[in-house]
Amino acid sequence: MERGSLTRSSRSGLFEAFLLALYAVAFGAVLWLLSQGFSFYTAPIPERAHHDGYWTWKAGGSRGHPLGIAGAAMMALMLLYSVRKRLSAMAGLGSLSRWLDLHIFLGIVGPLLIVLHSTFKVRGLVALSFWSMVVVATSGILGRYLYLQIPRTRAGEELNLAEAERLDALLTERLRDQFHLDAPAIARLEALAAGPPPRGGLLVTLGRIALHDLSASGRLGAFARGFRGVPHPVFREFERVVRQKAQLRRRLVLWTRLHDLFHYWHVVHKPFAVVMYLFLCVHVVVAVMTGYAWGGP
Repeated sequence: MERGSLTRSSRSGLFEAFLLALYAVAFGAVLWLLSQGFSFYTAPIPERAHHDGYWTWKAGGSRGHPLGIAGAAMMALMLLYSVRKRLSAMAGLGSLSRWLDLHIFLGIVGPLLIVLHSTFKVRGLVALSFWSMVVVATSGILGRYLYLQIPRTRAGEELNLAEAERLDALLTERLRDQFHLDAPAIARLEALAAGPPPRGGLLVTLGRIALHDLSASGRLGAFARGFRGVPHPVFREFERVVRQKAQLRRRLVLWTRLHDLFHYWHVVHKPFAVVMYLFLCVHVVVAVMTGYAWGGP
Protein backbone atom coordinates (compact mmCIF):
# COMPACT_ATOMS: atom_id res chain seq x y z
CA MET A 1 0.00 0.00 0.00
CA GLU A 2 1.31 3.47 -0.84
CA ARG A 3 2.51 5.84 1.86
CA GLY A 4 -0.04 8.46 0.74
CA SER A 5 -2.88 5.98 1.27
CA LEU A 6 -1.59 5.17 4.73
CA THR A 7 -1.40 8.86 5.57
CA ARG A 8 -4.97 9.48 4.37
CA SER A 9 -6.18 6.45 6.29
CA SER A 10 -4.45 7.53 9.51
CA ARG A 11 -5.78 11.08 9.19
CA SER A 12 -9.28 9.76 8.60
CA GLY A 13 -8.96 7.53 11.66
CA LEU A 14 -7.77 10.44 13.81
CA PHE A 15 -10.64 12.62 12.66
CA GLU A 16 -13.20 9.89 13.37
CA ALA A 17 -11.72 9.41 16.85
CA PHE A 18 -11.82 13.17 17.42
CA LEU A 19 -15.45 13.35 16.27
CA LEU A 20 -16.41 10.41 18.49
CA ALA A 21 -14.76 12.14 21.45
CA LEU A 22 -16.66 15.35 20.66
CA TYR A 23 -19.97 13.47 20.68
CA ALA A 24 -19.08 11.69 23.93
CA VAL A 25 -18.17 14.95 25.68
CA ALA A 26 -21.20 16.80 24.29
CA PHE A 27 -23.74 14.11 25.18
CA GLY A 28 -22.14 13.68 28.59
CA ALA A 29 -22.43 17.43 29.21
CA VAL A 30 -26.07 17.49 28.06
CA LEU A 31 -26.96 14.57 30.34
CA TRP A 32 -25.18 16.24 33.28
CA LEU A 33 -27.03 19.51 32.68
CA LEU A 34 -30.32 17.65 32.40
CA SER A 35 -29.70 15.89 35.71
CA GLN A 36 -28.73 19.16 37.42
CA GLY A 37 -31.84 20.98 36.28
CA PHE A 38 -34.19 17.99 36.34
CA SER A 39 -36.29 19.10 39.30
CA PHE A 40 -36.86 22.50 37.67
CA TYR A 41 -37.60 21.07 34.23
CA THR A 42 -40.17 18.64 35.65
CA ALA A 43 -41.87 21.16 37.93
CA PRO A 44 -45.33 22.37 36.78
CA ILE A 45 -44.95 25.58 34.77
CA PRO A 46 -47.10 27.72 37.18
CA GLU A 47 -44.86 26.67 40.08
CA ARG A 48 -41.49 27.23 38.45
CA ALA A 49 -41.24 30.89 39.51
CA HIS A 50 -41.12 29.66 43.13
CA HIS A 51 -38.59 26.92 42.47
CA ASP A 52 -35.12 27.23 44.04
CA GLY A 53 -33.52 26.83 40.62
CA TYR A 54 -35.65 29.41 38.84
CA TRP A 55 -32.94 32.08 38.49
CA THR A 56 -30.46 29.41 37.41
CA TRP A 57 -32.36 27.31 34.89
CA LYS A 58 -34.98 29.62 33.39
CA ALA A 59 -34.35 30.70 29.79
CA GLY A 60 -32.72 33.95 30.94
CA GLY A 61 -31.09 32.44 34.03
CA SER A 62 -27.43 32.10 34.96
CA ARG A 63 -27.24 28.72 33.23
CA GLY A 64 -30.27 28.82 30.97
CA HIS A 65 -29.07 31.95 29.17
CA PRO A 66 -25.55 30.62 28.34
CA LEU A 67 -27.17 27.42 27.09
CA GLY A 68 -29.22 29.49 24.66
CA ILE A 69 -26.14 31.43 23.54
CA ALA A 70 -24.13 28.23 23.03
CA GLY A 71 -26.97 26.54 21.13
CA ALA A 72 -27.56 29.58 18.90
CA ALA A 73 -23.81 29.90 18.25
CA MET A 74 -23.69 26.26 17.14
CA MET A 75 -26.66 26.81 14.85
CA ALA A 76 -24.88 29.84 13.35
CA LEU A 77 -21.61 27.91 12.89
CA MET A 78 -23.54 25.31 10.90
CA LEU A 79 -23.74 27.87 8.08
CA LEU A 80 -19.98 27.58 7.55
CA TYR A 81 -20.57 24.28 5.77
CA SER A 82 -22.62 26.07 3.12
CA VAL A 83 -19.88 28.69 2.80
CA ARG A 84 -17.25 25.94 2.41
CA LYS A 85 -19.29 24.31 -0.37
CA ARG A 86 -19.64 27.51 -2.36
CA LEU A 87 -16.25 29.21 -1.94
CA SER A 88 -13.45 27.63 -3.94
CA ALA A 89 -10.98 29.64 -1.83
CA MET A 90 -11.82 27.36 1.13
CA ALA A 91 -11.15 24.14 -0.80
CA GLY A 92 -7.87 23.63 1.03
CA LEU A 93 -9.50 23.79 4.47
CA GLY A 94 -10.41 20.10 4.72
CA SER A 95 -12.69 17.80 2.76
CA LEU A 96 -16.40 18.45 2.35
CA SER A 97 -17.22 15.17 4.09
CA ARG A 98 -15.42 16.29 7.26
CA TRP A 99 -17.12 19.66 7.15
CA LEU A 100 -20.43 17.84 6.81
CA ASP A 101 -19.62 15.66 9.82
CA LEU A 102 -18.99 18.78 11.92
CA HIS A 103 -22.09 20.43 10.44
CA ILE A 104 -24.19 17.48 11.62
CA PHE A 105 -22.51 17.47 15.04
CA LEU A 106 -23.45 21.13 15.50
CA GLY A 107 -26.93 20.41 14.15
CA ILE A 108 -27.49 17.74 16.80
CA VAL A 109 -25.84 19.25 19.88
CA GLY A 110 -26.99 22.84 19.20
CA PRO A 111 -30.70 21.92 19.23
CA LEU A 112 -30.21 19.86 22.41
CA LEU A 113 -28.81 22.94 24.15
CA ILE A 114 -31.70 25.02 22.78
CA VAL A 115 -34.15 22.48 24.23
CA LEU A 116 -32.53 22.88 27.66
CA HIS A 117 -32.54 26.66 27.22
CA SER A 118 -36.28 26.54 26.46
CA THR A 119 -36.83 24.53 29.70
CA PHE A 120 -39.13 22.31 27.60
CA LYS A 121 -41.62 25.19 27.39
CA VAL A 122 -42.31 26.22 23.81
CA ARG A 123 -45.09 28.68 23.05
CA GLY A 124 -45.96 31.50 20.66
CA LEU A 125 -43.69 32.46 17.78
CA VAL A 126 -40.76 30.70 19.44
CA ALA A 127 -42.61 27.43 18.87
CA LEU A 128 -42.38 27.96 15.10
CA SER A 129 -38.62 28.37 15.28
CA PHE A 130 -38.31 25.47 17.74
CA TRP A 131 -40.26 22.95 15.66
CA SER A 132 -38.54 24.14 12.50
CA MET A 133 -35.28 23.39 14.30
CA VAL A 134 -36.53 19.89 15.14
CA VAL A 135 -37.46 19.28 11.49
CA VAL A 136 -34.09 20.62 10.30
CA ALA A 137 -32.15 18.42 12.75
CA THR A 138 -34.16 15.31 11.91
CA SER A 139 -34.04 15.86 8.17
CA GLY A 140 -30.32 16.56 8.47
CA ILE A 141 -29.73 13.01 9.66
CA LEU A 142 -31.70 11.69 6.66
CA GLY A 143 -29.75 14.05 4.41
CA ARG A 144 -26.46 12.65 5.69
CA TYR A 145 -27.60 9.16 4.76
CA LEU A 146 -28.59 10.33 1.28
CA TYR A 147 -25.27 12.17 0.94
CA LEU A 148 -23.44 8.90 1.54
CA GLN A 149 -25.45 7.15 -1.16
CA ILE A 150 -24.12 9.41 -3.93
CA PRO A 151 -20.62 8.46 -5.18
CA ARG A 152 -17.99 11.00 -4.19
CA THR A 153 -14.25 11.58 -4.20
CA ARG A 154 -12.18 11.31 -1.02
CA ALA A 155 -12.55 15.08 -0.66
CA GLY A 156 -16.33 14.76 -0.73
CA GLU A 157 -16.86 16.17 -4.22
CA GLU A 158 -19.75 14.51 -6.07
CA LEU A 159 -18.81 12.30 -9.03
CA ASN A 160 -20.69 12.70 -12.27
CA LEU A 161 -22.16 9.63 -13.96
CA ALA A 162 -19.23 9.16 -16.35
CA GLU A 163 -16.70 9.33 -13.49
CA ALA A 164 -18.71 6.85 -11.41
CA GLU A 165 -18.92 4.44 -14.34
CA ARG A 166 -15.16 4.71 -14.90
CA LEU A 167 -14.56 3.90 -11.23
CA ASP A 168 -16.91 0.93 -11.52
CA ALA A 169 -14.94 -0.32 -14.53
CA LEU A 170 -11.66 0.05 -12.62
CA LEU A 171 -13.05 -1.97 -9.71
CA THR A 172 -14.22 -4.66 -12.13
CA GLU A 173 -10.77 -4.75 -13.72
CA ARG A 174 -9.14 -5.05 -10.31
CA LEU A 175 -11.39 -7.93 -9.28
CA ARG A 176 -10.58 -9.68 -12.53
CA ASP A 177 -6.83 -9.03 -12.72
CA GLN A 178 -5.73 -9.01 -9.09
CA PHE A 179 -8.19 -11.45 -7.55
CA HIS A 180 -8.95 -13.55 -10.66
CA LEU A 181 -12.75 -13.35 -10.64
CA ASP A 182 -14.26 -14.52 -13.92
CA ALA A 183 -17.13 -12.84 -15.78
CA PRO A 184 -19.91 -15.03 -14.27
CA ALA A 185 -18.67 -14.27 -10.73
CA ILE A 186 -18.63 -10.53 -11.41
CA ALA A 187 -22.11 -10.77 -12.92
CA ARG A 188 -23.35 -12.55 -9.74
CA LEU A 189 -21.84 -9.79 -7.62
CA GLU A 190 -23.51 -7.07 -9.70
CA ALA A 191 -26.87 -8.85 -9.54
CA LEU A 192 -26.49 -9.21 -5.76
CA ALA A 193 -25.68 -5.51 -5.43
CA ALA A 194 -28.49 -4.24 -7.65
CA GLY A 195 -31.40 -5.74 -5.70
CA PRO A 196 -35.02 -4.76 -6.33
CA PRO A 197 -35.71 -1.15 -7.40
CA PRO A 198 -37.18 0.77 -4.42
CA ARG A 199 -40.48 2.56 -4.96
CA GLY A 200 -42.55 4.98 -2.91
CA GLY A 201 -42.09 8.35 -1.28
CA LEU A 202 -38.97 9.82 0.30
CA LEU A 203 -39.13 8.05 3.66
CA VAL A 204 -40.35 4.73 2.21
CA THR A 205 -37.62 4.70 -0.43
CA LEU A 206 -34.93 5.59 2.11
CA GLY A 207 -36.17 2.80 4.36
CA ARG A 208 -36.09 0.26 1.55
CA ILE A 209 -32.59 1.30 0.48
CA ALA A 210 -31.35 1.04 4.07
CA LEU A 211 -32.95 -2.38 4.55
CA HIS A 212 -31.39 -3.63 1.32
CA ASP A 213 -27.96 -2.36 2.39
CA LEU A 214 -28.26 -4.09 5.77
CA SER A 215 -29.43 -7.37 4.30
CA ALA A 216 -26.87 -7.26 1.47
CA SER A 217 -23.95 -6.86 3.90
CA GLY A 218 -24.12 -10.48 5.05
CA ARG A 219 -24.61 -11.78 1.51
CA LEU A 220 -21.57 -9.85 0.28
CA GLY A 221 -19.47 -11.32 3.08
CA ALA A 222 -20.63 -14.81 2.11
CA PHE A 223 -19.86 -14.03 -1.55
CA ALA A 224 -16.29 -13.00 -0.67
CA ARG A 225 -15.72 -16.04 1.58
CA GLY A 226 -16.86 -18.30 -1.25
CA PHE A 227 -13.66 -17.67 -3.20
CA ARG A 228 -11.15 -20.08 -1.70
CA GLY A 229 -8.44 -19.09 -4.15
CA VAL A 230 -7.88 -15.66 -2.58
CA PRO A 231 -4.78 -15.81 -0.31
CA HIS A 232 -5.46 -15.11 3.35
CA PRO A 233 -3.05 -12.10 3.59
CA VAL A 234 -5.03 -10.19 0.95
CA PHE A 235 -8.53 -11.45 1.81
CA ARG A 236 -9.49 -8.34 3.78
CA GLU A 237 -8.52 -6.15 0.84
CA PHE A 238 -10.44 -8.45 -1.49
CA GLU A 239 -13.56 -8.22 0.69
CA ARG A 240 -13.21 -4.43 0.83
CA VAL A 241 -13.04 -4.19 -2.97
CA VAL A 242 -16.05 -6.53 -3.29
CA ARG A 243 -18.09 -4.31 -0.98
CA GLN A 244 -16.90 -1.13 -2.72
CA LYS A 245 -17.81 -2.56 -6.13
CA ALA A 246 -21.24 -3.72 -4.87
CA GLN A 247 -21.99 -0.37 -3.26
CA LEU A 248 -21.02 1.56 -6.36
CA ARG A 249 -23.04 -0.75 -8.60
CA ARG A 250 -26.08 -0.25 -6.36
CA ARG A 251 -25.61 3.53 -6.54
CA LEU A 252 -25.37 3.41 -10.33
CA VAL A 253 -28.59 1.39 -10.56
CA LEU A 254 -30.30 3.97 -8.32
CA TRP A 255 -28.53 6.98 -9.84
CA THR A 256 -31.60 8.91 -11.02
CA ARG A 257 -33.72 7.95 -8.02
CA LEU A 258 -31.06 8.98 -5.49
CA HIS A 259 -30.54 12.36 -7.13
CA ASP A 260 -34.30 12.93 -7.24
CA LEU A 261 -34.55 12.07 -3.54
CA PHE A 262 -31.68 14.41 -2.71
CA HIS A 263 -33.50 17.19 -4.60
CA TYR A 264 -36.74 16.53 -2.69
CA TRP A 265 -34.80 16.48 0.56
CA HIS A 266 -33.46 19.97 -0.18
CA VAL A 267 -37.02 21.14 -0.92
CA VAL A 268 -38.02 20.07 2.61
CA HIS A 269 -34.83 20.96 4.48
CA LYS A 270 -34.04 24.45 3.20
CA PRO A 271 -37.37 26.25 3.85
CA PHE A 272 -37.49 24.98 7.43
CA ALA A 273 -33.87 26.08 7.90
CA VAL A 274 -34.75 29.59 6.67
CA VAL A 275 -37.72 29.78 9.05
CA MET A 276 -35.57 28.50 11.91
CA TYR A 277 -32.85 31.11 11.42
CA LEU A 278 -35.33 33.92 10.82
CA PHE A 279 -37.26 33.36 14.04
CA LEU A 280 -34.05 32.62 15.95
CA CYS A 281 -32.88 36.14 15.05
CA VAL A 282 -36.26 37.61 16.02
CA HIS A 283 -36.17 35.76 19.34
CA VAL A 284 -32.65 37.00 20.16
CA VAL A 285 -33.46 40.60 19.25
CA VAL A 286 -36.68 40.62 21.30
CA ALA A 287 -34.95 38.99 24.30
CA VAL A 288 -32.15 41.58 24.28
CA MET A 289 -34.46 44.57 23.73
CA THR A 290 -36.79 43.56 26.54
CA GLY A 291 -33.94 42.82 28.92
CA TYR A 292 -35.26 39.31 29.52
CA ALA A 293 -32.01 37.75 28.36
CA TRP A 294 -30.07 39.33 31.20
CA GLY A 295 -32.73 39.00 33.86
CA GLY A 296 -31.62 38.22 37.41
CA PRO A 297 -32.99 38.05 40.92
